[in-house]
Amino acid sequence: MSWRSVLLLPMLIRNDRRAPRDERVAWDRYWAGVRRTGAGGDVLWDGASARELAWVLDTARRCFDRTLPLVDIGCGNGRYTRALAEVASTALGIDVSQNAIAHAWRESEGRVRVAYRTLDVTAPEVGASLARELGDANAFVRGVLHVLDDARRLSLVENLRALLGSRGTVLLVETVFRGSKLDYIEFLGAGGIHIPAPLRRLIEAGLQPPSHFGRAELDRFFPVDRWERLESGPAVLDAVATRADAPLTAIPGFYAVLRPR
Repeated sequence: MSWRSVLLLPMLIRNDRRAPRDERVAWDRYWAGVRRTGAGGDVLWDGASARELAWVLDTARRCFDRTLPLVDIGCGNGRYTRALAEVASTALGIDVSQNAIAHAWRESEGRVRVAYRTLDVTAPEVGASLARELGDANAFVRGVLHVLDDARRLSLVENLRALLGSRGTVLLVETVFRGSKLDYIEFLGAGGIHIPAPLRRLIEAGLQPPSHFGRAELDRFFPVDRWERLESGPAVLDAVATRADAPLTAIPGFYAVLRPR
């Protein structure tokens, strides 16, 4: 931890005290303030990277049963939902924030085979309910597990098992930055009194710095006796630029392709 990170502590503590008790409220507050998405936009993780989109689609084509519907969990403004509709019978994006879903609908105007819904995938029986509606489905999870606590991770995993059924596959892509939360904030360009605007919006909405989700967490929450591992390894998540000398921010990540046993 550098002295530049330490200078951020008073602001982080102040915002933490004002944060909503219900994180769903914080997410909705955050998305209510988003005016522009994509490269150069307000949403930190929405770099609209052609490289990452192509990699996700290539992995999905290789691993998914393309006759099944696709559920994009934590879809935000729906960028990956729209892309993954190419490798699915239909694509449904779900997010806990109503304002995120409103963005997704606006950005998907005129698109067919794509729909969106406000839904908390960590709530009990959500996976079973979706399975009754859709049948077996594939799922995509990008940058969700690393912002959840252990209890909600377990709930999401159980909902995934119900949703995937006997034919579905899930592609997970998560961040694995190994420093402290303050180190991560500094990695994203914050320090001293300067905080890049995409990061500042998250902090001011009352959202906590994320944890990480790598191989150790995969072993814990997706044990091999319950989940078949088709692929796993390092990945890179392309976020919007938070430094003037880079077009995008490359966040170290981890991916896995899994099926229930």
